[in-house]
Amino acid sequence: MGKTRWLKKGIYGLAWAFILFAGIRIVAGGFFGMEASWWKSLTRSVTGAVFQTTAPASAYIMKEEGPETLMEYLVRLVRGVVPAWEYAGKKNASSSGIQDPYYVERIDSELEMVTQGTENLESVEDDENTETLAETESWQAPVETTGAVQDETAVAQDVFSPSISGNVYPLAKLCDYDFLIRNFYVVSQITTITSSELNAKELLEKDMTLALDSENPQILIYHSHYSEAFADSRPGVVEDTIVGVGEYLTSILREQYGYSVYHDITPYDMMEGTIDRNEAYNYAADGIEAILAQYPSIEVIIDLHRDGVNEGVHLVTEVNGKPTAQIMFVNGISKTTLQGAISYLYNPYIQDNLAFSLMLQLKAEAYYPSFCRRIMINAYRYNMHFRPRSLLVEAGAQTNTLQEVKNAMEPLAVMLHKTLSGEE
Repeated sequence: MGKTRWLKKGIYGLAWAFILFAGIRIVAGGFFGMEASWWKSLTRSVTGAVFQTTAPASAYIMKEEGPETLMEYLVRLVRGVVPAWEYAGKKNASSSGIQDPYYVERIDSELEMVTQGTENLESVEDDENTETLAETESWQAPVETTGAVQDETAVAQDVFSPSISGNVYPLAKLCDYDFLIRNFYVVSQITTITSSELNAKELLEKDMTLALDSENPQILIYHSHYSEAFADSRPGVVEDTIVGVGEYLTSILREQYGYSVYHDITPYDMMEGTIDRNEAYNYAADGIEAILAQYPSIEVIIDLHRDGVNEGVHLVTEVNGKPTAQIMFVNGISKTTLQGAISYLYNPYIQDNLAFSLMLQLKAEAYYPSFCRRIMINAYRYNMHFRPRSLLVEAGAQTNTLQEVKNAMEPLAVMLHKTLSGEE
């Protein structure tokens, strides 16, 4: 496709129109105070509309980072203009991905953050839960059990020997970028991922296997948001939070598969005694660095969370005959559509992280259909830059019961083992 002069002039015209609009905003701010909510709303809406509908076109025409083919550009343009495209391609739309009202709220707040030039993108919160916990154990101590509530988790041996009951996709199908995006991913509106970055063939050729070593820690499980609790969690009981869920996953990986797992229960989101999720990822980064310095044998890092959704959303399916919370993998690609690569959130392992989550997602599609929500791709880094095999897992949400989320650790452990061992 030739780059005609009038197309270039059109792009430059749009760019200058945005510059003019920004100038008017600055001038108006001087007279009216830029904190007026109606003005901020108008600015955000216009800014988002301009870039969402024109940025892919300008990137394609000017040969900047963006769609590599005209077809890819046209697909993105249709997606941006016709939201029904995403709805039509969405599986389980009532309970996952971009159809959750939660995502509309989070993406809107993140878009505002980006358009206002916020520096610390890494510290974005992922829910509005403000529960507080009583004083807890030292971070190196095991999670104690109070015994007040009977743990209904019952693990049968066949749970760890599942048969294929879902879809096994041929590589040729997965190499179709549009098919891959529509069936496996939700891409935040504030970022963009291209077909070269999401090349299934290259991702699936990466070696994610791990040789067992029972003496030296191989897997680190931690919780950036240590205080996240569930619908029936008892206030002040640590084991009723995501920490207790992480301890159950740790026990399965240790006892069933023989992995050496380090479970870090440092309260990164309440280091000063009260919940503060703005600094949680920064505190967690310091903690991870210290642990890796002590145990350089660690090759897998899992940040285990629970999601935050509207109260009417219940992320549950059935696995092994038990009600099981759905999970979601999150990938941060350290890039926004407006700013490009975020230099201070550099991650040398973005492709490895993408490969790891995709391999796990495909295991879920084959063995546990409906268990995994689509993979969320967002603009940030989420401390996934320490190791190639890094995961951020959202296990259920605040509307799930603790038992539903614990049940989810069983299929997750199977998927992890199959991926790390190279089993089909």
